[in-house]
Amino acid sequence: MRFMKPIRPAVVAAVAGLGATLAPPQQGVAQKPAFWAVAGVADDDVLHLRDMPSADSRSLARIPPHARGLKHLGCRRNLPPLEQWMRMNKTQRQEAQTEWCRVEYKGRQGWVAGRFLKEDRQSGR
Repeated sequence: MRFMKPIRPAVVAAVAGLGATLAPPQQGVAQKPAFWAVAGVADDDVLHLRDMPSADSRSLARIPPHARGLKHLGCRRNLPPLEQWMRMNKTQRQEAQTEWCRVEYKGRQGWVAGRFLKEDRQSGR
């Protein structure tokens, strides 16, 4: 019969540290809402639902300035590789930093600029 060598404290600490990095996110971490409401759009303007996450892409629909119940489908930023970033002008860099959110509005899915959205706590209940 073979006897196991005692486990060293350094090995135990390393394994415990690995488990901490694989643990699920802590509670209290901000999460995106299930639904959005339009915010910051003038009363005489609309928020364009776009086919791609870009202000230059085709508009699929015009969302009224006080619309609610836009289903949240995910958000992203269009951050390019560093080499491309270095060749971009100021306007292009600002566009690249815009957060775009994919939403569903009245059965249509597309992208809107995240700066025009706020949490809609009353929808989806």
